[in-house]
Amino acid sequence: MTTRPPGAGGAPPAGAAAADGPRRDVGDPPVDSHVHVHPYDLDDSVEPPDPTLAIEHELHRKSLRRRVVEGLVSLAALVVLFALVIPKVSGATYRQVAHQLHRLSIAEIALLTVVWLIGLVAYAGVLTASLPGLRRTQGFTLNTASSAVSNVVPFGGAVGVGATYGMCRSWGFGVPKTTLAILVSGIWNIFLKLGLPIIALALLVAEGRATGGLVGAAIFGLAVLVVAVLVLTLVLRSDRLADMIGRLAQRVVTFGLRVARRPDHPGVRDAVLDFRHRSSALISRCWPRLTLWMLSYSLLQFALQLLCLRLLGETSLATIQVFAAFAFGRLLSTVPITPSGVGFADATVIGALVAFGGDPAICTAGVLLFTGFTYLLEIPVGGISWVVWSRMTSWRRPVTPSPGPSAAPV
Repeated sequence: MTTRPPGAGGAPPAGAAAADGPRRDVGDPPVDSHVHVHPYDLDDSVEPPDPTLAIEHELHRKSLRRRVVEGLVSLAALVVLFALVIPKVSGATYRQVAHQLHRLSIAEIALLTVVWLIGLVAYAGVLTASLPGLRRTQGFTLNTASSAVSNVVPFGGAVGVGATYGMCRSWGFGVPKTTLAILVSGIWNIFLKLGLPIIALALLVAEGRATGGLVGAAIFGLAVLVVAVLVLTLVLRSDRLADMIGRLAQRVVTFGLRVARRPDHPGVRDAVLDFRHRSSALISRCWPRLTLWMLSYSLLQFALQLLCLRLLGETSLATIQVFAAFAFGRLLSTVPITPSGVGFADATVIGALVAFGGDPAICTAGVLLFTGFTYLLEIPVGGISWVVWSRMTSWRRPVTPSPGPSAAPV
């Protein structure tokens, strides 16, 4: 899920940034021959609205050789992480981990399942807030279905986004509205993943549990978050400020592409202005609900991680220490090499918990149990969501063409 981030749980869902780079929004200037553009990125009148076709389109954007190489790299990373890194970091064997997991009762597994499901419902609230008109049941279906796709495909963020476009179009939401929902919910996901480690480190500092290095990391992270929030605020404040930031961003992008010896992409300024015109009304109207549901989702994810550890018998760790490890794990869940960053986040959380003094076998079992819910279990649930989408023909609506963006007050 989003937590990965998305959500904050697994693989990111509708708001996740694609691993292949940002998608082109409606209103961007014409692109040159070096840039590939989806036909349904440009006009609501162009098909396909079918998510399966959208996924197939995303998969075929890359050559067979590239997909095979990416799959092998992802598989190799998973093998190294789970066979070598996690046992080395934790100091526990998988036999010890299995022994700890066998201690769970049916009632305890049921409790964990309920907390996990409530978290999915909370993220559906994030999607309904960022895409007005979307039902809660549709948001749940969209989240789990797109997450399942992202969880099984290496570098699968773009494929998950393609599924999001296709499902939303089948329910009558045009490309501009869907693009805006992906961008806005994605921004809130980024803010949250940056903010959680800062909060965790601040709590550790307040209790005297943080080292000088952690304090420095907290200050740096806070500065990044403040700058990000300030930039978004200035972009939404007026056309003049948005134009200034867009021009500055264009210079940065042009310099980076020149260093990388890549062709220039001249549409950054126009994209910033277009985002302001399309998003200002939505953000001003939905930011309280969006923030509330995003925080609720993250707290439920943390509650699931904490319960996984407590039910297995880990009581030596303070709740704040578990929260700190969880926060850094959510941040690393964005690593695109493996599906939803699985393995990287697990190794980070396990290493942090053991460094804080937790039992190696219990901490490893608790983290892998959490991953089992937020990553593995989402795959079959997402498959069921695809069946629900295909059967619920009453949800289908024709796409209503969106009016052009109206200029926001200056």
